[in-house]
Amino acid sequence: MGIIYGLISMGMVLIFRSVGVMNFAQGEFLMAGGYFCYFFNRQLGLPIGLSIPLAAVLMGALGVLFMRTSYWPLRKAQTRAIIVSAMGASMALKEGARLIWGSIPLTIDKVIPGTLKIGTAATQWQNIAIIIISALLMVLVYVLLERTFIGHIMQATAQDQYMASLTGIPVILSIGMTFALSTIITGVGGALLAPLFFLNNTMGMTSGAKAFAAIVIGGFGSVPGAIIGGLIVGLVESFGGAYISTTYQLVIIYIILVIMLMFRPHGLFGDRIQEKA
Repeated sequence: MGIIYGLISMGMVLIFRSVGVMNFAQGEFLMAGGYFCYFFNRQLGLPIGLSIPLAAVLMGALGVLFMRTSYWPLRKAQTRAIIVSAMGASMALKEGARLIWGSIPLTIDKVIPGTLKIGTAATQWQNIAIIIISALLMVLVYVLLERTFIGHIMQATAQDQYMASLTGIPVILSIGMTFALSTIITGVGGALLAPLFFLNNTMGMTSGAKAFAAIVIGGFGSVPGAIIGGLIVGLVESFGGAYISTTYQLVIIYIILVIMLMFRPHGLFGDRIQEKA
């Protein structure tokens, strides 16, 4: 679960670094990725190994569509207008999924079926697949951003859109690629999570809130911080539910969040920001 929260958080951070606005529709992208994978896997009968890449392609297209409709027309408006637009898009995605696939919980095939047993301990192979695929995805994103020309264009646009445009960078294309990458990352997380938990149109709401907590813990704008924050949230949730109570899992997470805001408000990997009068 920490890995999944890390994927959602990483997607949110990429958009935040690109346009300076937190995307509160990111949890619904997790849901959309699961439903797209369900469409290919169960409705079209394709193997799960092919369904996930096809779902990722659709998620990339959805990210560009989201950028063009929810951000780009409001790019010169106040930040709260963009946030409200994203929240409206999340409601549209949630209700659209309910209209298309219904409200009955659904599931898809596992990437690796079966159970891994080591002594008296046991875990599903799907959990191992989540860790491996997510780690590979994170490495690919790092290589794309830090080692490729396209990644440098995306980072330059994230740092200063105006200066990037003066150097000839097509800003709208760069931002569109960032949104597409963000939705692909999160959508793949939804496709990996769907075999373990039933698909429903509200699954993204709680996951998005936990991912936001992970970003605050890890530090705004930090991709490594988003990943580490996601792992911390997942561990706190799991161990808190096991040793304290599953009823208070969210409470425990938000207690950790409040403590972090009190003693390290910029997060584990965030930069200190100082303002001078």
